[in-house]
Amino acid sequence: MKRYVAMGAVMMGVWLGTGAAAQAHGLWGHVHVTGWAAENLPQGELKAFLSEPEVFNALLFGAAFTDSGYFPQGGELARKSRAYSEHSHWEPFIADFIAWIKSNDPPPWQTLESRKRVAFLMGCASHGLQDEVFDSLFLPQVGFHDDGGQDEADPASDGFMALDMLIRFEPEQDLPMETLLELYQPLGEEITEDVILRSVRPMMSFYVNHRVGIDVARGQGMIGQDRLPWTRLHYMDPSVPGSLRAEIFPTMRYLQALWARLHGRFEGTQVVISAYPELPRRLRGADPASPDSWVTLLFGAAPRYEQAALSWGLTESPEQAVDFTKRNTRWGDPWPRLIRLTPNEPLEPGGWYTVELGAGVETIDGPVTQDPFEITFQVACDDPDDDACPDLGPLPEATIEPRDDFPHRPPTPDAGPDAQDAQDDAADAMPPELEDDAEHAEPDAPQGEEDAEPVPPNASNGASSGGKGGCSQTGGAPAPMGPGALIWAMWVIWRAKRRAPKGAPSP
Repeated sequence: MKRYVAMGAVMMGVWLGTGAAAQAHGLWGHVHVTGWAAENLPQGELKAFLSEPEVFNALLFGAAFTDSGYFPQGGELARKSRAYSEHSHWEPFIADFIAWIKSNDPPPWQTLESRKRVAFLMGCASHGLQDEVFDSLFLPQVGFHDDGGQDEADPASDGFMALDMLIRFEPEQDLPMETLLELYQPLGEEITEDVILRSVRPMMSFYVNHRVGIDVARGQGMIGQDRLPWTRLHYMDPSVPGSLRAEIFPTMRYLQALWARLHGRFEGTQVVISAYPELPRRLRGADPASPDSWVTLLFGAAPRYEQAALSWGLTESPEQAVDFTKRNTRWGDPWPRLIRLTPNEPLEPGGWYTVELGAGVETIDGPVTQDPFEITFQVACDDPDDDACPDLGPLPEATIEPRDDFPHRPPTPDAGPDAQDAQDDAADAMPPELEDDAEHAEPDAPQGEEDAEPVPPNASNGASSGGKGGCSQTGGAPAPMGPGALIWAMWVIWRAKRRAPKGAPSP
């Protein structure tokens, strides 16, 4: 046990000396938004398809796999791992994956292997969509309200889920290896089975498991709730674009679009799958300095960004156009899954506006849209009692099923075989150079737990004044941390940046 105490002390010292890096949108968030989206699908062939347990597991694992290459590696392996992970986030990879399935294993999928491969694709795609939404819409809110950024918000959102006892999905590893190796061939890096497995292993050992990962997340949440009070209250607020709960319906509709694309049924009229504000909700604000004033369109197949012609005007007087800036995702990709419109002038509180996307936009799958798309919405009033903005009544929001039997509480030092397994997983996955550092650490180095009092989560039900009730369950004061706490600091320092921008980020 002293070995792990020392290891935790060494890594904590490194972390305090260098600061922590982070990856976008925590992994527990990706897994759960994807799972919740599948659970909220309407009855039909896609819901039935994803309800098969092993297929559902493949969906969840695909949502986690996309970030596996960002987990800490060394040298040549780090470069190769990052290459496949980066590529897996974007729509060109998803379009290639869809084309591969349609050519090599088209529907109907008779074997379990085929069905799991399709679900894995959908999980990867969902992960990428969620990153674009979270990074481009929610992170600006975090910066505006909490003066925080990605390094704080990404781990904190996972941590808040753990503190609120929302974590219940735990996918098992399941890879369509041969298909992935073929899809990664054009990358210019030799992506082998060994590269992928060695990249996935630390992700599964250190984070995507209840023995260690929830413990790690809870530690991140305890730090984040004081640093990011607005985020703590709104990370599950369905009225805030980009919050985890506000991602569920767009992810659900993206799954439906992927299903249509796989079956050759995706029409030009289906290209825009969702928008913020998500009707019948109102646009949250009129001030152009706030992200609350942004309008966002989300796509089921990425459009060619430079072709997207947009207009924004008062609904009753379209000639009174709003001066706005068309913006890409945060990462400036030429095939984005969302486009933002940010006003350059104040909007009219209570006013009605129409945004239109013109026809003739090429999608990544090839077809060109034949008809324009419109969204008409109202801007929230300054005074909630203003007659121009009557109460909207119950608003649609995703259902999140609780699961009381999930092992939310991490094992204690005397928890038996599970606790020892968690320690063994951590030791086995540690790079030799870090293991050597741990072995030479002071034997009686403190764990950093004895002087710290547990901090209860803020009293929040995951909703703000804009939401109609929340889904979070506050868990009270966290239970004492178990063996996972000893490797928590190692996790923090090891976390690699989710990605370096492909180009200069869009403003």
